[in-house]
Formats: sequence, C-alpha cells, structure tokens
Amino acid sequence: MEIRNCIAELLSEHDCVIIPGFGGFIGNYAPARIDPVHHTFHPPSKQLLFNVNLRHNDGLLATRVSKELSISYADGCMMVDDFAEECLKSLNLGESLHFSRVGRLFAGTEGNIQFEQHQTANLLPDSFGLTTFISPPVFQNASIANIRRKRIARTKTVRKRIIIPGFLRWAAILILPVGIAAIIGFMQYDKISEKYANNAGILNSVFSRFSSASLFEKKSITSEKSGLPQSTAAGVLPGQKPEQLSTNKPINTEPVSDAGLSESNLSQNNFAVIIGAFRLIDNAEKLIRELKSQGIQASVYDRTKTGLYRVTMGAFSQREEALQLLASVKSSGFNGAWLLVK
Repeated sequence: MEIRNCIAELLSEHDCVIIPGFGGFIGNYAPARIDPVHHTFHPPSKQLLFNVNLRHNDGLLATRVSKELSISYADGCMMVDDFAEECLKSLNLGESLHFSRVGRLFAGTEGNIQFEQHQTANLLPDSFGLTTFISPPVFQNASIANIRRKRIARTKTVRKRIIIPGFLRWAAILILPVGIAAIIGFMQYDKISEKYANNAGILNSVFSRFSSASLFEKKSITSEKSGLPQSTAAGVLPGQKPEQLSTNKPINTEPVSDAGLSESNLSQNNFAVIIGAFRLIDNAEKLIRELKSQGIQASVYDRTKTGLYRVTMGAFSQREEALQLLASVKSSGFNGAWLLVK
C-alpha cells in the first residue's frame, strides 16, 4: 500500500491531515472564480497548504493505514513513522516528493520545504463532476456596437438636459399637498352646502309651527351693570292660555305712548321693567302685538351682546318709579318680570 495515496483520500474527507514528525496538509474552501485574461471558469475547490509545524500525531493517518492493511494501530503508527523518515531523507537529497492529486513537496534555496498544489485535481466533494472550462470570446458586430454606443450617448445627453433645479423640486413637494386638499374641498363643497340647506329647511319648518303660547319664552338674563342675579323672562304661566294675559287689575302707571316706548327714548332711561327676551326679533314683535291687542303697551328695550331682544313695559330715569311698575306688573300676572338697571 502506498501511504501517499491515502493522504489525497483523507484530504477529500477532512480539512487537515498530519504526517507525524514531518508536517501536515491543510485544506481551505476556495469559491468559484473567473480568469478574465484566459476566459477560464474555475469551479469551487479546496485550496491546500503545507505546514511543517504540524508534527503531532492526531491518529488519522495511522488509523487509515491500519484499516487498509488489516493490521494493529501500533503497527500502523510504525509504518507512518518510517514513511516520515523516508520523506525527510528524500528532501535532504534534493529530491521532490509527489503526492497523488495533492501536489509536490521540494526543498527551497534556504533549505525550507516548499509546496506546490496540483493544478487539475479538485478534492472538494461538493465540486464532484465540475471541471474547468474555457469560454471563447464573444465578438460583436461593429454596426451593433456603434448603435449601442449612440444610444448610451443619447441617454446621457437627455439626462443632462432634464435637470430640475432644487428650488423647483421643493416647490412641487409643497404645492402637491395643497393642491390635493383644494381638490378634496371642492369635491366636498356640494355635500356640505346641501347639508346646511337641509338644516335650514328643518329649522324653518320648526319655527313655522310655533304657537302664540310658545312665543312667551323663559330666558335667563344676567344684568350687565347692576350685578343682579339671573332672572327668568316673563312668559305664560303653567296652565295659562295666551288669552289670560289680560287681567282685571289695572297697572298702576301712566299710559305710555308708542313714541315713549321707542328704542331711542328708552335708551336714555337707566331703569326698565323687562318681561321677556328673545333670540329672534320676530318673536319679540309678536309678543308686543299680542300685548297691544289687549291694551298693554310694550316695546323692544335693547339688544344684548349675546343677541337677545329684551321687551319692556316701561323705562324710567328714577328707580322708585320702575319698582312701582314692576310690583304692579307682577301683581297682574307677569311673575317672571324683573328690573334692569344700567
């Protein structure tokens, strides 16, 4: 049996094979590569190195020899030691050692051992059946090459021409969301208008069904300057009909003409007896007409900052006169009447 042949078989299975007392072979994975000069494609392989410092017996080579020759392990170790001595003698004599499918060992100029790997053998099991091959160069037609060069040059020219300045790009980025928002708002405008139109129709239908009794609303009004507590606007009492507004008890005040109750004259008086406050002027005027039809004078005193029209039965410059009218009005059935002090 030739021990040199066992080394190639062991290197195909293991990454390191040591010859005790002589040195060891180390295998590393090498990926596929392409030689661009010679157009050669090399498959993945195992790159081999030789290290003289690996002299310890790992038992791998001796075990293989004893198994192949059917001898004991001790006899296999003795054969491996003899093989290592023969290798050293051959190198000292200047001879080269050839290992099948592995490579060649020879002595260098300085006496050190040099290794040269076999060029065609591939000890990587994953590359079994893959060989090195040469691809012939591909020649292009001159006309096709010219056309491609022109297309590449034209593309570069177009790219150079279509250069958008930086401020235009930022302007486009800012204008885009604004334009989208404007389009969405324009699309939703009809729906919003229709919604408000429907709401307006509902409100009109509700106000059109107001009865005369609903016009005497109770409002909570706060005196703006006097700091008086909130009072409820005068209206129809529970269970009382609009026809019951008139009373047999006369109001103890002198009759006030319509001119005397005009808003321009009323604004000059600081004390007013308020019987109601309304959000809509139409409701306030309707209450005034109802009272006038029963012989009671009333008028719009002013409009508050919150938009309420306040209806009064009289305004005075003296507080005592206003209090007398307030007591008379309350005794006549307007329990919600209150005194406004400016």
